[in-house]
Amino acid sequence: MTLMTTENRDEHAPVAGAAREERKVSEEIRSLREELGLARKDMGRLYRLNEDMRRTLKSLTALLDGEKQQRKWRTIFRLQLTALLRMRYFESRGGIATTASIRARRFRLRSQNEEDGLVLALLDATGVAAQRFVEIGSGGSGGNSAVLAHDLGWSGLMIEAGETSASAATSAYRHNAGVTVLHKTASSENINGFIRKTGSGGEVDLLSIDVDSIDYWLFDALEIPRIVNPRLIVCEYNALFGPTRAVTLPNAPRPRTADKSYVGASLAALTKVAERKGYRLVLCEDYGVNAFFLRNDLAPEIPGYTAEQAFRPMRRRRGLEEDTPEVEDAIAGAAAAGLPLVDV
Repeated sequence: MTLMTTENRDEHAPVAGAAREERKVSEEIRSLREELGLARKDMGRLYRLNEDMRRTLKSLTALLDGEKQQRKWRTIFRLQLTALLRMRYFESRGGIATTASIRARRFRLRSQNEEDGLVLALLDATGVAAQRFVEIGSGGSGGNSAVLAHDLGWSGLMIEAGETSASAATSAYRHNAGVTVLHKTASSENINGFIRKTGSGGEVDLLSIDVDSIDYWLFDALEIPRIVNPRLIVCEYNALFGPTRAVTLPNAPRPRTADKSYVGASLAALTKVAERKGYRLVLCEDYGVNAFFLRNDLAPEIPGYTAEQAFRPMRRRRGLEEDTPEVEDAIAGAAAAGLPLVDV
């Protein structure tokens, strides 16, 4: 039997301590490897969950977009169906007021709301003289002249500032050689020149203005009847300016950062300029977007109205059945934002 002396124990102590330290490090490495493996598994699960959420969000977005489109087309179908019902009911009945009979003929074929039926009904009342139009701010669709150009084959001028929209309108009416699409920004200084140089002046059946900014100034600048002599004028008004105040945006480019309610002119302002040029306000369509003015020498059986009498509030479609009036005060909003308005 060999006895371990103090000297021998001292010699083996460092070796034993190193072994214990090595085992400890090995255990820590093994533990870290296990934790890393678990973390990798967790990351894999998180990645798969993220991918599942991304696919679910994509599907949900597509579903919501599809539902939005379905609501849109259900609303359009409902409007078309009610237009047919009105036509069927009223076609054999007389004795209702002329303005009401015009309004009863509203329908939408290519217009924003139901302006198509109103334009055609009013032109029936005034009589068609030239089968020609001038559309200032046509967009890509052709605006209020679309049904005349596309479905009736009328000729006329469409002016559009947006490059994409002007290109779309050019493509849409390529089949009608009588339609001129002018990619220009209309202003009070150039509008009469555009009409004259394109040979679009003289007697026209419809003049439509919709540029969302200087509508009043364009209307005011038009040399009626020297350059153009429309029988019917349709002009977009800003119902959020209310029924009585005669205000408009300044005769200048609209600030790009302005609120969407800061557009155009009030109905009262447009009615003032129309009256100065020999036109009367006969109605506004039900969604509070467009106003209709007839030349005073035409269709005397259709009465004129004040802006307050004819005014319709702006309405936005919220669903299949309800059309909610907008009650925002755009005049107060412009003042709060430091945006100028001009009283006329």
